[in-house]
Amino acid sequence: MTRARPIEHNDTKDGMHHSEAHPILRPLGAFERIIDLYISRNPVQFSLVIELEAPVSAQQLERALAQLQRTHPLLAAGIDRTGDRPAFRRSTGSIPLREARTSDWREAAAEEQTRPIDANGSPLARATLLSDGLGDRGNIVLLTFSHQIADGRGALRAAHDLLAILDGQTVTARPVPTDQESLLERLPRAEQPVEHAPDTATNPPAATIRPFDATAPSIEIAELDPATTEHLRSTARAHASTVQGALCAAAAQALTALTGADDIRINVPIDLRSVLGLDDDVVNRFTATTVVMRAPAHSTLWSLAKDATAQLRAARNAARDAALMLASLNPADAVEAEAAMLAATTADLEITNLGTYEPDTPSVVAIWGPTMTTQVRNERILGIVTHNGALRIVLTTHGDTRGLPADIVSRLTRQRG
Repeated sequence: MTRARPIEHNDTKDGMHHSEAHPILRPLGAFERIIDLYISRNPVQFSLVIELEAPVSAQQLERALAQLQRTHPLLAAGIDRTGDRPAFRRSTGSIPLREARTSDWREAAAEEQTRPIDANGSPLARATLLSDGLGDRGNIVLLTFSHQIADGRGALRAAHDLLAILDGQTVTARPVPTDQESLLERLPRAEQPVEHAPDTATNPPAATIRPFDATAPSIEIAELDPATTEHLRSTARAHASTVQGALCAAAAQALTALTGADDIRINVPIDLRSVLGLDDDVVNRFTATTVVMRAPAHSTLWSLAKDATAQLRAARNAARDAALMLASLNPADAVEAEAAMLAATTADLEITNLGTYEPDTPSVVAIWGPTMTTQVRNERILGIVTHNGALRIVLTTHGDTRGLPADIVSRLTRQRG
């Protein structure tokens, strides 16, 4: 088991009272409010894993985290629910840091899912430093975020700036990020209706909640080396597809082999920064779509990949309107928020692909994630990051899907055109 030593206590509950020292930053946006209501019943937090080239001390990391909080306002915020509308309120509390005496980051990341971040506390992020048994190979840092303040790409931005700070670079402080609905309302609607793929031939089973019981999920990893990743990229282009489409196809085939299902539904978050040109902030900037893979056992990987690519392209074209539609649901309480989120994410698998990440510093060896659970029964969440040319996959689940990441990688690796 991971043996953690607290570095610093984070006594911030008294930091959320009304005072000039802890001003309101801004009200929660509509989508942030839905997430916050859901989290009030079901913990949702996720981690990014950063493997460093050289050792870093706890003191160095503490200083860097403090500077990171000065850079990104929502990393130094809690949620004030005392008014008519929940709001982000500035907190003077530091990001909690602990040392985990293990070299197995999968164990530490799984443990992070057993300790909910206090939705009534602040800040809504924490860090873990792994060092034991690593020798001179450097440290491993886990950054964990509650979902009210960031999505996967926002977390990757935080990791990018933390690495720059550790490397001695100056990082410019950002203003409080605007909620995504306010930004989206300023953008034009799609010029013409977008055709969406039909949901499925039969009604999918309704998702249900797995009551939180602090049971650690299992975490599995697999990766494609840079040469294989580049070959996959070029082969996907040759088949009028994308790497994301190929990932959906390979995952669908692997899941069919595992479960025997005829159709596979894959939930895919859509990053609004890249689709709509929004700023790269530490905040939520996403919507989601469901890709339906029909009879994957009887189709080729590339026919499935082409179909998935078309579905994803249609969803991206409609991303603005889809995000605003979800935000318009305006649930009255946690029960309604739970129903809204379950309806939007019913799937056999989620693939959260953070894309390609190339840091400005050579101090990072690898990045993995996100590792996440949302308390949905039988959920499987694949986190993907491509870094230094290598595509890395991590699966987080409470179910029995042993070997799924390796099977996906095997299917992608043996494609030769």
